[in-house]
Amino acid sequence: MGDLIRAALLLIASTAAGTAIVNAASGGDPNDRIWFLDVQPPGAVAHASADVPGGFKTAVVSYNVQTPSGSSIEVRLRARVGNRWTRWYEMGSWSSDLREGQRHSVARQRDADGRVETDTLVLNAPANAFEVVARPQDSPAGDAPVMSSIAVATSLAPESRIDPDPSDGAVAELPVPERSQRIASSPDAKGGGGDSWCSPASVSMVMAYWANATSHPQWDVDVATVADGVYDPVYDGCGNWPFNVAFASEHGLAGYVRQLPSLAAVELVVKRGVPVIASIATKSGELDGAPYKKTEGHLLVIRGFTDAGDVIVNDPYGEPGTVRRVYARAQFAHVWQAGSNGTVYIIAPPDMIKTLR
Repeated sequence: MGDLIRAALLLIASTAAGTAIVNAASGGDPNDRIWFLDVQPPGAVAHASADVPGGFKTAVVSYNVQTPSGSSIEVRLRARVGNRWTRWYEMGSWSSDLREGQRHSVARQRDADGRVETDTLVLNAPANAFEVVARPQDSPAGDAPVMSSIAVATSLAPESRIDPDPSDGAVAELPVPERSQRIASSPDAKGGGGDSWCSPASVSMVMAYWANATSHPQWDVDVATVADGVYDPVYDGCGNWPFNVAFASEHGLAGYVRQLPSLAAVELVVKRGVPVIASIATKSGELDGAPYKKTEGHLLVIRGFTDAGDVIVNDPYGEPGTVRRVYARAQFAHVWQAGSNGTVYIIAPPDMIKTLR
């Protein structure tokens, strides 16, 4: 992964403790740029800005945090278009405790510069810089959230990208437990119930994989529990990308949302023993062997590659016992890149996640 992001940029971070300069990284492809900020001290206000070579039209902010009951973090983002800054856009409020109403995206954000689609800022014209602020909010009892890192992924978001790099073959298959989203719903059937739980099912599988690989049984969380823990009541669904990463971080893992340029880039991550959650969208006939004819948006786990470079996945829409599937490389690359611009969640133990940046 490091070979993809050698070019270093400076990210200026203001925190409650003062001002620090932290290294961040960027790939050479303007459709795969990401900046990381390790918040020091953990729990301080994170305030960062960076120029974006090549420009961007979309941005996603993800974060690693622990929020005691009743506490939360609020995230805002703005962009510089030409020499002018846009308004501050609300990128959501995160809390592990849904009962206090502090976990939600913010709807109806649209103006002449762009809009927010649940978790993604979409601009009408390319911007050349961003500024992000993430503020912790204490609980009424005075318990403070601890925010350890934030990541900002930017992309020019063309209508589709191709996978120009052939597989180098023989990527090992990871033993990711198979779990189906098509299960009995939780009592409240949040976000439509199991039929809509592809993202929490994928997160549950990856968390179970790390629980087994590292002897941390507390990381093995069932699908319905993840669904309850990531539900966004404004979006009315369980597929808010940063919320799914934040849920894993609440349990001691770490991660970020990114838009990778190719399956070859995914292979580098899987070779390190890290499964990758990918977002796809398919039209009828575009993905042979899938347990659905089409989908406007779907999450699944990439667990390996065949010698020929085809993609081995755990597709949670499969019925129990049929979750593991193999998809043709070219077809999968198309539905992933055209469907979500290469969006992935990368979730791993904190020490490992830093080596994957």
